[in-house]
Amino acid sequence: MPEFELIRPESLDHCLRSLRQYSGEAALIAGGTDLHVLMRAKTRQPRMLIAIGGVPELRFVRAGDGGISFGSALTPGEIAADRTLGRVHALKHAASSIGSPQIRNVGTAGGNLANASPAGDLYPPLLALGARVIVRSVDGERDLDLEDFVRGPGITALRPDELISGISFEKPGAGCYTDFAKIGLRNAVAISVASAAIVARAANGGLEDVRLACGAVADRPIRMRRAEALLEGAPPTSELAREAGEAASRECDPITDIRATAEYRRHVVGVIVSRLVEAAWHDLLE
Repeated sequence: MPEFELIRPESLDHCLRSLRQYSGEAALIAGGTDLHVLMRAKTRQPRMLIAIGGVPELRFVRAGDGGISFGSALTPGEIAADRTLGRVHALKHAASSIGSPQIRNVGTAGGNLANASPAGDLYPPLLALGARVIVRSVDGERDLDLEDFVRGPGITALRPDELISGISFEKPGAGCYTDFAKIGLRNAVAISVASAAIVARAANGGLEDVRLACGAVADRPIRMRRAEALLEGAPPTSELAREAGEAASRECDPITDIRATAEYRRHVVGVIVSRLVEAAWHDLLE
């Protein structure tokens, strides 16, 4: 492990000032589940680590005026267990699927997003929820659409002196269905081969305001807008669920790697999307 210095800021202001002071030389660390791996591999060698897990302004959950927001230093375990966030089933299921109990209790939401892995499990539900990312620096705050925040594998819109302070989204209303599913190479502690999330509400005998997002099937997590358009306001049928899955398969652009071939990823994402659609119909319309 390369040598480094450590700062433990007691406030967000202290953290942001340290990040500006050591811009380009510092890395933020909370759980460190990704950073430790990179540092041991000498892929990243920051001279300064800024530990943000204990910064109180990054640990919150707020609900009101139809919106929900939470701090970037919350762990997946905390997200899944929280009375407000845990009611958003897609987010709860995704948070519960991340790694092992140890990882879920030390990793953070902000780290999951800042890592910008195409397979990051929090991305699909947050994309489907229309989430926004709040980033801060000593110069102030920026509010970014999550789709604009991630630019590619490991690449985000974060500037060197910025951090993610929170994530916000509209609270799913009554008659709204949300869920998440993923396929891995084993039942637990698995990086997603493909994942998907759905958010939709029941209206006029079908689904409206349909949002589908998938992970691990392109160079970044993506919305499946052709599949969404097929489902919008259409009467529910098994054939339509299959067509939505096929549309999602065509929209993705996966790679072949050690975990799966591109062809397999296209197939399973279609299966996942079809099953999520049928589950939404079953829950909302029957």
